[in-house]
Amino acid sequence: MINIKTINDIGDCRKIAILDTSSISFMQRLDENKIDSDKILSDYDIILVPHWVLTEIEDAPGRAEYTENLIRKGYPVYAVDETSYSDLVNREEGNLYHIVQASVKNIGAIKSYLRRYVQKNDPLDMDAYSEWIRKLYEEWPIEGEILTSGRTKKKNAGEVSITILAEILSWYYSDTELITIYSQDKDAFDFQKLAEEALFRVFTDRSPVPVSYKSNDALLCQLYREKVINTDDIRSIRKDLRKITYSKEQSDKSVVLVTEQVNTEEFIELITKDTVRIIF
Repeated sequence: MINIKTINDIGDCRKIAILDTSSISFMQRLDENKIDSDKILSDYDIILVPHWVLTEIEDAPGRAEYTENLIRKGYPVYAVDETSYSDLVNREEGNLYHIVQASVKNIGAIKSYLRRYVQKNDPLDMDAYSEWIRKLYEEWPIEGEILTSGRTKKKNAGEVSITILAEILSWYYSDTELITIYSQDKDAFDFQKLAEEALFRVFTDRSPVPVSYKSNDALLCQLYREKVINTDDIRSIRKDLRKITYSKEQSDKSVVLVTEQVNTEEFIELITKDTVRIIF
């Protein structure tokens, strides 16, 4: 087990990062290639890892060791138990149910589970949040593969945990300056954007703090522009064809958003242009 402290209060932290398994794996890989990845996380007052993501991190000893190294080096990395999310919303469990609903908006199996086993005609009749969310994760309604560790993978569980946490911080902590999700998983990006859109109809008297993302390609771009890595480093790390979303300035100074698959050489060409920003 990773030696990490679990918290249920973020205090007055204003710059917050949330880590996904995919980004921990990527930063571990950078570290193995003698590329200092520590500074990536130096901007944050607190770095949060939901418990289910922690379970996924612990499936690989290298990921777990890298995470513990971050903690030993003094980075403010803490775990958050999904069953204690109610503490982060002042126990407004009706609103928390809406946040969970929004976070699984395009996952039919979980929406059906919530309607069948959680939702009541009278919200006051619902079980306590900590009880039904625990049962949801135990009875996760999406089939997953059995890993070499013997654990059965629960598809999208980590991404859902991250999305719920991000939306809580976005809608309940208006003084927050930064909320950044580190993930390479496009599902996490899509879940959060759909959740935010749905929650505008719930929290009509509030404005959310924007949630930003750093994918692995966004990190490579950042490290390249900060002169931490060079193009040869990128070629040794980024070997596959990947779909990315980026903005670029046109000749008339307008900005266009582009989503396309790019290989490594095309990616290098993009990030050498100051007019390009990697979105995901």
